[in-house]
Amino acid sequence: MSWVPPRRTERRTRVVAAPAPMKRTEGEYRVSIWLTYTRQLPLMTLRNAAVPTDVTLRWLGRPNRGEPAELAQALAAISEHYTITLGPRRVRTASYLDTADWRLRRRGLVLTHEGASGPGSLVLAPHTVKLTEPPVWPARAEALPDGELRDAVANAMWVRAIAPKVRSRTVTREIMLHDGDGEEVGRIEWAEATAVHPVRVAPLPRVTVSPAPGRRRDRKEIVRLLLATGEFERLDSTAYDDLLHACGLPEEKPHTEIAPGMPADVAIATALLGFAGELAANVDGTIDDIDPEYLHELRVAVRRTRSVLKIAGDVLPGELAARYRERFKELGDLTTPSRDLDVYLIEFATLTAGLTVGTPTDLAPFEAHLRRHRADARKALVRGLRAPRFARALDSWRATLQGVAESGRSAMTVDELATERLRRLTKRVRREATAITPASSAEQVHDLRKRCKELRYALEVFQPVCDPAVHRGVLKDLKRLQDVLGAFQDGEVQSHSLRVYAQEMLDAGRPPAATVLAMGELLATYVRQETQARHDLTAAVHDFVARSGRFSSLVR
Repeated sequence: MSWVPPRRTERRTRVVAAPAPMKRTEGEYRVSIWLTYTRQLPLMTLRNAAVPTDVTLRWLGRPNRGEPAELAQALAAISEHYTITLGPRRVRTASYLDTADWRLRRRGLVLTHEGASGPGSLVLAPHTVKLTEPPVWPARAEALPDGELRDAVANAMWVRAIAPKVRSRTVTREIMLHDGDGEEVGRIEWAEATAVHPVRVAPLPRVTVSPAPGRRRDRKEIVRLLLATGEFERLDSTAYDDLLHACGLPEEKPHTEIAPGMPADVAIATALLGFAGELAANVDGTIDDIDPEYLHELRVAVRRTRSVLKIAGDVLPGELAARYRERFKELGDLTTPSRDLDVYLIEFATLTAGLTVGTPTDLAPFEAHLRRHRADARKALVRGLRAPRFARALDSWRATLQGVAESGRSAMTVDELATERLRRLTKRVRREATAITPASSAEQVHDLRKRCKELRYALEVFQPVCDPAVHRGVLKDLKRLQDVLGAFQDGEVQSHSLRVYAQEMLDAGRPPAATVLAMGELLATYVRQETQARHDLTAAVHDFVARSGRFSSLVR
């Protein structure tokens, strides 16, 4: 282990091993070096040589688009120590893809569509998939080509669609560096990315220094020389990070959080403005049917609005709450059929996988029946959302709330309002929960679920004036109860819906016997879910009531 070949021998071996230019992937280059080094160097040196470490810098000077004369001037500090050879100039276009809520980025996944013309390729390192036809965005996971790339992003995407977040055009030039003996010591990739969508920004130059195996000291010296000029700085971010930052992405949501001491009417108007913004942001995606989560997010905003109007709408001026409460109820009713069918279809694969007697193909006629119903429900939904009446009502609602938020007159503070309303809601939930027994009707359980939702939304709105630790504990307790109530509700509603769908299919014709039998098996699954939830409910209610004393110390 102590013997190291003379330096001259090492140089001669490297020149023979890798006379060709380094590939951009560096894969073949590393393999050829490895084969030579296994005959020459001890294990410790091998490890250092086989894993080059890149360093990325930001060029602070004017972008040069890879022009030779300007590159030579920018790299003058190292030209005195190394021979510089310019490689070809390349141009690459890329669209960085993600879901509306940045699911891929949150998982650390960077998916791009590359290619200036033609179908191009999808790239998710280390996977590259050449497309056979131009892609259509937005696209859900099932629209992507089968294979490892789709498998890698499908779980993160879930039911959401991906679309270009940023489109860029990148000019690159590879620069080879050799020492006085003609031996390659490393390479520099000079890259300048320009965002062309959603906004156009100036080129963002980044310089990546990659050492040849065994030449990390040269890389360190190259980096030192460049930094010493004062025209470079170290860079830890990725090219995607820089493009997003330059484009102002991800966009920050407008600040609509209430603050302690706010007048009660200002606080409630502020919270409702936030919900109105979320509702408006999901209308187009719902109409275009980009993915089912747009409708879900729209419905959440509607439910929150209705709950807050019911809980604290009386602090708003005049008959404002009463006037809009019915309009939001109509909107909720309009969206319910489509959402119920979306949920059924989202869970369909899981449902069919759970069959023990029937097979997934047995339920194909049932799935087709659901999709026909969904198409009909969506027609009514889209018609309602496109109606001028809806747009006018939403615009008027937001304008009115903005006026209240800017000039509220309530003598009551949001802290006082939170104390009063949370106490009232908690008392009601506790009373209804205590009354639940194994013999309680489905309607009683459903009512308790609605009261718990109202309490949950109130806790979300009043969170800024609550004690953080107590608030977290209360939400955790409430969520446990809601999970059991939700399982009961889902089992009860889905079993009822399944009976209705089965009768509709029978009335419309003669569905295959295998389909009817498989639907019966699904029905048994829902009934078991409802029965198990009812069994769990008593314990969940008892646990919640026992812990509900902490509600009294919620507001600071």
